[in-house]
Amino acid sequence: MTMLLSLMLAAIPVPGPMPGNAPPMPQDLATVPVIQEWQGRKISPRWSENVAKLYRNGRCSGAVNYEGSRLLEIDMLFLLSGDGKPLKIAPVNARCPEVEKFVSGRILGTLRGSFPKSGAAEPYWMRSQVRFLWSDAP
Repeated sequence: MTMLLSLMLAAIPVPGPMPGNAPPMPQDLATVPVIQEWQGRKISPRWSENVAKLYRNGRCSGAVNYEGSRLLEIDMLFLLSGDGKPLKIAPVNARCPEVEKFVSGRILGTLRGSFPKSGAAEPYWMRSQVRFLWSDAP
């Protein structure tokens, strides 16, 4: 799993200065704390049709059949500053550069202020998930 995770990670840097003391990207999701009740988990299903369009072009994979529809769950890693600002966003298993760009852009555009503030002096990694569900039925 660790080798597969390292191959799938594609960190998207957030515009702005990166601290020189940023910790390396985690290689094992199980070691990263989950953002409890993160707003992005609740909002992301609203973006399903946008993601579905990217998958319908046939260049993406990873969505699975789910009760007659398509389900895509993307694990997300976030490098956060102590004041809750995202420094890096890493969609772990999107398997599609267009989806990675779309999801990261939406998070930065509408959810930038949704991350917990720890007051920590050093940046730290946290994780969550975004989910999409769509149907291609007529």
